[in-house]
Amino acid sequence: VEYTQEQVDEYIKCKNDPIYFAKNYIKIVNVDDGLINFSMWPFQEEMLKLFASNRFVITKCPRQVGKTTTTVGYMLWSVLFNIDYKVAILANKGSLAREILGRIQYAYEYLPLWLQQGIKTWNKGDIELENGSMIWAYATSASGVRGGTYNLVFLDEFAFVQQNMAVDFFQSTY
Repeated sequence: VEYTQEQVDEYIKCKNDPIYFAKNYIKIVNVDDGLINFSMWPFQEEMLKLFASNRFVITKCPRQVGKTTTTVGYMLWSVLFNIDYKVAILANKGSLAREILGRIQYAYEYLPLWLQQGIKTWNKGDIELENGSMIWAYATSASGVRGGTYNLVFLDEFAFVQQNMAVDFFQSTY
């Protein structure tokens, strides 16, 4: 891709600010309106700031407030603008983890070409970009990500993981 000066300036803004990137380039599917720009609430912006400035973040949010969508934007930003960034998505069911990965893929497809990385692997279980960044989707289990090294481990619906499995998961992962 040949970049214009405007695209270079925009790329730098996106790289330096996950909120700017999410507000201006993430597209989501709204139940009522279809494909729309991701319009964030102040608490979602605060979530992105927390993610970017803290190694460990736990959120406790009600259902249907956009926490997963916010995290999708952050995960996509992370793999696009960091070299060799590794993400594991874990959910209480493998199908939910794959659905979240699908949201990342959907948001990626609607990015302008000059923001995209080349794709090495693209399927329902994982993504690998040419910058070496990768995302995997797994069901939460005691050995789900054992042996891997990840920059970001996203646990969705973790409250629904059985207590004994949650303890085993933390022991094998952390």
